[in-house]
Amino acid sequence: MSVRLQKTTYERLVKDITALYDHARNTIVETYWKIGKRIVEEEQEGEAKADYGAKLIARLSEDLTMKYGRGFSERNLRNMRQFYISKKIWQETAKLGWTQHVELLPIKSKAL
Repeated sequence: MSVRLQKTTYERLVKDITALYDHARNTIVETYWKIGKRIVEEEQEGEAKADYGAKLIARLSEDLTMKYGRGFSERNLRNMRQFYISKKIWQETAKLGWTQHVELLPIKSKAL
């Protein structure tokens, strides 16, 4: 059975789905920023930073990957940590996806 939607109904559907997807995308970016914050906070309570930080991220990666699957590689956790250190959540940057933020991490400009 083929269902034909009126143009305005379809446009509303696209708009609603877009809003839902954008909200989810913004939520994941904010979540990754908060994860980075927690990692930094934990490291600051730890021993010698470099050694402790490396072990912390490796252990987190192992445990979180076991629990949630993809998305918690050591590299991604280091990116989350760096994201927290280098960026504040601003209205303009909140519109970017996680991959776009990761691409911008090496840029040191204060304008971002």
